[in-house]
Amino acid sequence: MTDEIKQLIKNAQSGDSKAFHRLVALHDERIMVLSYQLMKNEQDAEDLYQESFVKAYKSLHTFRMESSFYTWLYRITVNTAINMKHKLARMQLQEPIKDYNPLDSLAASSHNYNSREITQAVKNAADTLPEKQRTVFILKYLQKMKIREIAVIMDIGDGTVKKYLFRAMEKMRNELKEYRYV
Repeated sequence: MTDEIKQLIKNAQSGDSKAFHRLVALHDERIMVLSYQLMKNEQDAEDLYQESFVKAYKSLHTFRMESSFYTWLYRITVNTAINMKHKLARMQLQEPIKDYNPLDSLAASSHNYNSREITQAVKNAADTLPEKQRTVFILKYLQKMKIREIAVIMDIGDGTVKKYLFRAMEKMRNELKEYRYV
């Protein structure tokens, strides 16, 4: 953590709202990208983004500088996403699961896939993963985080992260088997 970040945190903890706004500015783009990846739609992602920073502001006094501010903020965002998804599920506001799988419409014998089709297929396959596996997959492969960072953010052991990644990759390979020879 840089000296600038440490000073901004100390100032924000002392009530300096401009310091907190500067912290937000330094991390907002990465948190918005993570929010979208976790929530899958713009409106929910914006809600998650906003809620994450509100929670960070309210609990900033508890930040002890034992981890990086970035890791702490990611953990808040991931935990908030999990809570939001549970709340949405209870309220039955999620879109119904569609029986249509875009991969089914692609001829298995055809290898003329374009990158857009493959990207969509990967996204669809990731959407089928259980929540924790999907979160670990996103943090590792889309956010390019290290196993240790993911473990800290999700408050689980390194071995558990590796287990989730292994299982996620097995499921992804199965979902994307027709793309194997691309």
